[in-house]
Amino acid sequence: MDEDRLKGSAQNLGGKAKDAVGGALGDTKLQGEGKADQASGTVRNAVGGAKDAVRDFSEDAQGEITRLRGEVERLMRDRVSPALSGAADTAGDYAQRAKDVAVRQSEQAVEVIKENPLVTVGLVAAVAFLLGRLTADSRTYVQPWR
Repeated sequence: MDEDRLKGSAQNLGGKAKDAVGGALGDTKLQGEGKADQASGTVRNAVGGAKDAVRDFSEDAQGEITRLRGEVERLMRDRVSPALSGAADTAGDYAQRAKDVAVRQSEQAVEVIKENPLVTVGLVAAVAFLLGRLTADSRTYVQPWR
């Protein structure tokens, strides 16, 4: 309960007492002060009630945010993490398959090179010659027909 509600209630009760005493004594000034204190106490009590309502709403909102945060964390743990783990496993499988294919292809290339070393040397020389011609600077290249 807000402090303004307590003070407002006390001020309202004090105003009622002043109003009653002023009425009993016929003192209109005291009676007027009592009515003013009652009104002021009522307003202060209402302000305290509004503060309580805002505080309650804020606490409810904080509680809801905390609950939602926990729900998101649970969903991440229960649903997203297993899906990511499955995707990682699939990617690992594909990487292993690619590695196996590359190893088999390189083993086959080694066998072909061992069986035909002269053809391999000729192919490598031809590829080196073509790459040299394609990447040569045109300023240093001398055309044979001139």
